[in-house]
Amino acid sequence: MKTVILGCAVVMLAACGGKEEPKAPLAPRASATAPPALGADLPPPGKTEVTAMSDNVAKGMKALDSGDLVSAKAYFDAAVRKNPGDVDALYYEGYTAEKSGDKAGAEKSYRDALKVKSDHEGAAVNLSGIDDEAQKYDEASNICRNALAKHPDNPSLHLNLAIALAGKADQPGATKEFDQAIAINGNDPMYHLVYGHWLGTWKQTDQALAHLRAARPMAADNIGMLAAIGHEMHMIHAFSDCVPTFDKAIAMKDAAELRTERAACKLGAKDDAGALADLQAAVANEPTYAPAHYYLGGALASGGQFKPAIAEYATFLKLSPSGPLAKAATDKIKLCNQKLAGK
Repeated sequence: MKTVILGCAVVMLAACGGKEEPKAPLAPRASATAPPALGADLPPPGKTEVTAMSDNVAKGMKALDSGDLVSAKAYFDAAVRKNPGDVDALYYEGYTAEKSGDKAGAEKSYRDALKVKSDHEGAAVNLSGIDDEAQKYDEASNICRNALAKHPDNPSLHLNLAIALAGKADQPGATKEFDQAIAINGNDPMYHLVYGHWLGTWKQTDQALAHLRAARPMAADNIGMLAAIGHEMHMIHAFSDCVPTFDKAIAMKDAAELRTERAACKLGAKDDAGALADLQAAVANEPTYAPAHYYLGGALASGGQFKPAIAEYATFLKLSPSGPLAKAATDKIKLCNQKLAGK
């Protein structure tokens, strides 16, 4: 199963004289359920049911197997034109649209598939995931509950239902579904990551950290997953866990974004020197990565180095003159100038 994961969120680091906390990221979801390989006897859970497959659908699946999304779409579209009730064609049409970045087209095809077969497993997983992302929690929960009546052991449906219930502020219901999802598929780091995110949101810090720690070794060499786990650890102030998580990610890819968030964790751990070193390395290695300049300005200002802080803020404004932090950078330059003037 392919999942959309949480990206490496850049945190609001030390500004001129202080530190700004980031907003909680949108939780990831189980979605974009991949089709079975052509000729597979039985599809894995969450994928399309075995039915009499049309020639166009078979050709479209073969195109998908080879990564040819354009040809796959043409075949699936042709199958739907020939038979608007071809649930396999509708499902794969939606999957291909989602893979191509056409979220609206994917949503329409999945909904059409569910109109034909209301408990279609793959369409239910993927559409409920899209609805979760759009915060259409009532729609997502209805889709999941309906499909779970026939597919009670599908962990993705339980996960997406848990996210929907969490979004609806039904913590007991969400907890039950998270526990069920992990009972079925406890070896997937995504499940522990998402559960950890919501446990942190609910201020259940110890439980959140337990799931995030469980997810870390499962993430293996998935840099994006490690970054997401580290970010969630930072959000619950588990700095002693956050830093080594980013250590592992940075050992695989020394990226400015990763160093910037590790710097936030080091600041939380009272390692100001380590944070400054990370930010300096970030701007040296990727001088066009604007956020690192902003946060480096804050770290320098916090240490009383106002002139170099102003230079970093100015560089940030050159790189991102109209971004969401532009006004803050301008204000901090003024504040640093006031500090230099002794005001």
